[in-house]
Formats: sequence, C-alpha cells, structure tokens
Amino acid sequence: MKTETMRIIDRLAGTPLCKLFAVLAPVFARTPGKDVVVLCKFFGLGSICLSYPLIAELRRQGKDIVYLTFSANEPMVRALAIDHCICIDPTSPWRFLRDVLSAIRAIRALRPTAFLNLEFFSRFAAILSVLSGAGCRAGFHMLHLPVGDLYTHRTNLNVYRNIAENYLHVGEEAGVITSTATLASYIGEFPYKPQKPDSVKVIGDYIVLNAQSSETIQTLRSWPTEAWIKLIARLRASYPGHQLVLVGTTDGRDIYREILRHFRNEPQIVNCIGKTTFDEFAGLIAHAEIVVSVDSGPLHLGAFMKRRTVGLFGPETPVLYGYDLPWVSNLYRNLICSPCLAIYDAKKSVLDCQDNQCMKQITDEQVYAEIERLLRSV
Repeated sequence: MKTETMRIIDRLAGTPLCKLFAVLAPVFARTPGKDVVVLCKFFGLGSICLSYPLIAELRRQGKDIVYLTFSANEPMVRALAIDHCICIDPTSPWRFLRDVLSAIRAIRALRPTAFLNLEFFSRFAAILSVLSGAGCRAGFHMLHLPVGDLYTHRTNLNVYRNIAENYLHVGEEAGVITSTATLASYIGEFPYKPQKPDSVKVIGDYIVLNAQSSETIQTLRSWPTEAWIKLIARLRASYPGHQLVLVGTTDGRDIYREILRHFRNEPQIVNCIGKTTFDEFAGLIAHAEIVVSVDSGPLHLGAFMKRRTVGLFGPETPVLYGYDLPWVSNLYRNLICSPCLAIYDAKKSVLDCQDNQCMKQITDEQVYAEIERLLRSV
C-alpha cells in the first residue's frame, strides 16, 4: 500500500476505533513481566535514526528494547543495536493484516512494561499501544485527535526542539528513563560503524550526493536538477581526485535521470542508485569525505557517523531535523512560508505548495561554499 493510502485509512477508520479502544483499554491490559519497553516508529529512516538517544538511555536503565516498525526499516533498526525487531510488511493488505496480528501476539507474549509510540499522531500506532497489553503507554497528544485517550502518559510535541529531544521526553514522561544528555554525546557512542563496501568501486576520497527523499514529499524537498548539475561540475573541477557517488533506491532513478544523462560516461561519477544493500549504502556514507543530501536518511546517517555533512532544508525546518554540530551544515532559506510541512497535518504542505522556492533559492554556490568550509574547518 502507498503511504498516502495508509494515511487515508488511518484517518477514516482510526478515529472511531480510537474511541472504541479508549473504553476497552483495561480489557487488553496484561500484568507486566520483566523490563521490556516497546518503541514504535513506522515512517522515516531519519526519524528512526533520531530515536537512538532514547534507545541509549533505555539501555543504560537496563531495559529490554523491542522495536516495532515496517519491514523496510529493519536494517536501520538493527544498525541501532536492536536485537528484537518486530516488523510489519505494508506492501499489500493481506501481508499487512497478517503481520499486524502476528506482531500483536508477539508483543503481548513479552508482557511489556511500557509502549512508547514515536509516531507523531498515527491512530493505528496508538491502537497498537493498547493491544500490546502494556500498562504504561506514552505518545504525542493533540487536542482535536483521539490518540491521547489511549495513552496513560501524554506528551507535547515541541516544534521548537529537535525530534531526538522530543523522543527522549516521551521516555521521561513514561518514567522509563530518568536522565538525558546532549545529542552530541549520544552521537559519540553511536554503535553503527559499517565497513566501506568492496562491491562498490570507489577509490580514494569520495563525496556522497543524495537527491532523494520520502515518496510523499519528494517534490517539495527536491533541489533543482540544474543546481545539482552545477554543483557536480564545480566539484569535478575543484576536486579532480575525488569520485562523486550518487546514492538512492530504485524509486529514485527518475530523480537522477537528467543528472546521469548530463554526466554520462564520466568515470568520476559513480552511480550507486538502487545498486546497494543497506549496509553497503551506509558504508559509503560512513567513509565519505563529505555527504551532501536533501533532508532524508543519508543526512541523518552522515551526522550520526560524524561525517562532514551538508543538509538542504526547505519545507521542513532544521530546528526539528537539523544538527547543531561542528561537522554539519544546515542550509535553510527560512522564507516566510517555511516550514510548510506540518507534522500536525501528516507532513503535508499546509499551503499546498506547487513551487518550492525554499529549495530553489538555495544556490549551488552556497552549497559549494559550505563544502569548502567544512573541509577546511573540521
């Protein structure tokens, strides 16, 4: 199922079901067993990466962590040193229903102490918190949505603080963590250190470029093709000894088509789009000289693996998803209409934007200047 289809079902069927399960919650409650905490996050590799500080604190508290997510996210979850990952396959209604029932059985058998819902306002995820049997259920609450009625501990989504801090606050409100630290300190202990892949022919220093983001907001987050072409031309001229590695999934091939056509048969350009496993893709980022990415998974992996990283923000704000770190540059025009992607509205543009000037006004000169600055200063 497409993401938008799942959101429509969540909105239409989820609201009455939330009201029903709010009444039935005591029926599904189970006596907790050992200190098992379930984390639930379905959408966004970057958001999953940003849940690592919460994972680190839970581990310090001696909790047994179970991560509930979609199947496609499992490699990212495993990278966070999570051994027990329960996955749901949403690619068809039949697989989805089968895996949901299986996940509920598996979680109930673990008798979790707490269920921390890291989805922002998903009715489906809130219902799963009740079905888990956990006596402590925490998640983000909003007045005009019924999800908060299913939680024992409600938290505010603070849109002026980083998402990692918001996730930590969910754990604090639930009482399963008692302390927090700076984001930089958690990054210092980030456990995922993949090897540089032998299967990808990169020689010496190289720069990773990522133009792809989530399918539902790709158009808004896209940096113009002409800008990518100009930036690549600058990098080829200034860093002739560096290869330029283009990364992405098979879904992103259309995004890169014109770029690859423009630079066809150039050995300095390495096309890895749809050609790597997750570990290979992450390994490329982990050993890159610098990572340039729109706001998506590669940006967050680059930041957490302490690679020099330039992030391009437009419809979303770096206040939520950026990094105040010396090795990361958050490029953001901060137009009066930005950010227009509202978490409160399922990350849809509240302006129904058809002309993402927030991205178009980031120039190749600005990106190149930040690349130069990071290479000199870090």
